[in-house]
Amino acid sequence: MRLTQLLGLIGAAVIALSGPSCATSPTTSKTPAEKADALLSGVIKANEPGVAVLVAQDGKILFEKAYGLADLEHQVPDTPQTTFRIASITKQFTAAAILKLQEEGKLSVEDKLSKYLPDFPRGNEVTLRQLLNHTSGIHDYSPAPDQLSEVAKPTTTVAEIELIKQQQPLYDFEPGTQWKYDNSGYELLGYIVEMVSGQSYGDFLRENFFEPLGMNDTGVYRLNLGLPHEALGYILGKSGFEPPFYIDPSWTGGEGALYSTVEDLYRWNEGIFNGRVLDATSLHAAFTPVATNASQLNSGNGYGFGWSVGHYRGLRDIHHSGERPGFTSMVVRLPDEKFTVVVLANSDGIPNASANQLAYQLVDIFMADKLAPPDVANASGSPKPATP
Repeated sequence: MRLTQLLGLIGAAVIALSGPSCATSPTTSKTPAEKADALLSGVIKANEPGVAVLVAQDGKILFEKAYGLADLEHQVPDTPQTTFRIASITKQFTAAAILKLQEEGKLSVEDKLSKYLPDFPRGNEVTLRQLLNHTSGIHDYSPAPDQLSEVAKPTTTVAEIELIKQQQPLYDFEPGTQWKYDNSGYELLGYIVEMVSGQSYGDFLRENFFEPLGMNDTGVYRLNLGLPHEALGYILGKSGFEPPFYIDPSWTGGEGALYSTVEDLYRWNEGIFNGRVLDATSLHAAFTPVATNASQLNSGNGYGFGWSVGHYRGLRDIHHSGERPGFTSMVVRLPDEKFTVVVLANSDGIPNASANQLAYQLVDIFMADKLAPPDVANASGSPKPATP
């Protein structure tokens, strides 16, 4: 891993069109909720780190439950109200903030990076659009081996941007010519949100998104917040579950800083897809996958602005995952079905229990009558979901 890969600072998995395999739903239960409960109860042990899940359609919650423990030492259970660090799901909030500022006439996604960071090398060749869709070519920041201890110490966004600028090479490819998942770009975008709005990143999101949507359990994660229902993250080591390598939360910005709950992320999805957050033009831009070659242009699959766009077993699929040491997360939206799945987990080492895998198993269960058979979907050119 780089900083996200070596240390999981942001924890974004690389997009790949070979997404999770289609799972076989339990056959002994009668209702989708019973099948979901049987699946999750079979994967998550009561004395291990767990998950919170929510499934909804047409604005109605169909299934909501939590399994396992939020805190192993104190035997605190996960609940639907437990807060988890959501890692790279943060990116869709950063992208929405940029689009909101564009709607207000305060910036344009066609602006050059140099407009906001005049001394950024080759910043006049990079646009905000390219930062949003991961085509800027800027290298995803990773510390040198002798710098790894630095991530355990507090930092600032300005200091982290200085480290990004010092990378050699700074660019992996010519801006706009290729696609490569890049947390550095979203760190820069979070900084631009602050510059243009005159507010902190967290304050801007709270005033424009969280408060209007009633997302009272979402915010920028920092130490000693005193969250009443906080999940602690765990990794599976040789002797069992243990806390991950410590990374000071100040190292995460517009690429992965947020914590949330399944209920708040459901509120977010309902707000986004019902036009209560951004206008139709902004949403169209956010959900249009970037194409750097003809095959991508024709497939309709790829990365937009903070969302991955594709198809799952014949249905349109818009989603994003997150991963950092001790946490995995996934939010899936099938827009034509008005269907949402949210899975938040406070471990990243339980076999068959990643948030990404569980989310699509729940899609299989609740959308069974809508999904094309796996072989038919693949034969018809509908790939499995791309997963950032």
